[in-house]
Amino acid sequence: MMVSNYTTGIPGRKVACIVLSLLMTGSVQAQSQNSKGGVHIGLIYPISTHGTNAAASTNNFSFHLLAGVSKNETGAAFSGFSNVIFGNASGAQFAGFSNHIGGQSSGAQLAGFMNFTGEARGTQLAGFMNASKSSTGIQLAGFANYSKGSGGKFQAAGYLNMAKDVKLQLSGFMNIGQDVNTQLGGFLNIARNVKGVQIGFINIAESGTPIGLVNIVKNGEMAVRVTVDELGTVIGGFRSGGKRMYGVLGAGYNGKTSKTMYALEGAIGAHFPVSEYFRMYTELASATLDDFKKGDFFRGSLRVFPGFRIGNQLEIFAGPTFNYVYFDIASGKGVDLVNHFMWSEKAGDEHQQGMYIGAIGGISWKLK
Repeated sequence: MMVSNYTTGIPGRKVACIVLSLLMTGSVQAQSQNSKGGVHIGLIYPISTHGTNAAASTNNFSFHLLAGVSKNETGAAFSGFSNVIFGNASGAQFAGFSNHIGGQSSGAQLAGFMNFTGEARGTQLAGFMNASKSSTGIQLAGFANYSKGSGGKFQAAGYLNMAKDVKLQLSGFMNIGQDVNTQLGGFLNIARNVKGVQIGFINIAESGTPIGLVNIVKNGEMAVRVTVDELGTVIGGFRSGGKRMYGVLGAGYNGKTSKTMYALEGAIGAHFPVSEYFRMYTELASATLDDFKKGDFFRGSLRVFPGFRIGNQLEIFAGPTFNYVYFDIASGKGVDLVNHFMWSEKAGDEHQQGMYIGAIGGISWKLK
């Protein structure tokens, strides 16, 4: 009597067959039932408990190893790669790569790469990008957030935020909006109406309070100026800002030492009108002097000075400065420039730091 041997590879095949049978059985049952309710489990469309009827189903819970498709989700939806929901989602969606919602999302969307929804009322969190037609919630992304309409309460991205109306934008490089409350950008902020402040290297708006080195404001001021200080450093600068705050970006040179040193300066300040032709200025400035050889010289300054306007465009100003310096000892740059410290000490073996009182004066010409 011959006996057949069935031992090799059978367990794995049996499991696979059982899983597929269950999914197909569930698919047939789901198609014969109402498109609403229940649990949706599968591998990828249409291999799931809802089969080809998945796109018309409304689910309380969904779980797919690769990608799931549905009309609406009222609970949580999990997919190893992507969730595709043609209608609305009121629960949370979790996907290894992306979530796509055609209608309204009132829960949370979490994806390794991207989230897209028609109207986001909850929170979108993505490793790369969030996009929506409008948002009333929060968008957090590693690279960019985009909302065609309202940007909601808060947008934070490593590189770029874009929205029509938004309360707060925070990015590592650029923010773009129309009507915003506050923008905080590492390099550039662009908006139409700003109710609060813009903080960045360059700020562009029609209104608001800019805090940066270059500020282009429709209802603001712009001027060019030339200054000289107690070290003999001459700097030509561009001053720009709003009704109160302004920024200065300038460059120049110092010929006091045996070798010419080039200067680069940035300042943020505020002016306070006293009368039609007289106002007070306060500035926080940072400057570096360098001959592009060994050694460095850094100075931070607090300046307080009055300005007197002559005519409509010319202004003269002068006043005291309170300075902190940090420089390389071996190069001799600091010793040649500053010799009247209020306080000084060595900072390590190669550098020295100190504080002293100085002065600044100059003229400016109003451009706008």
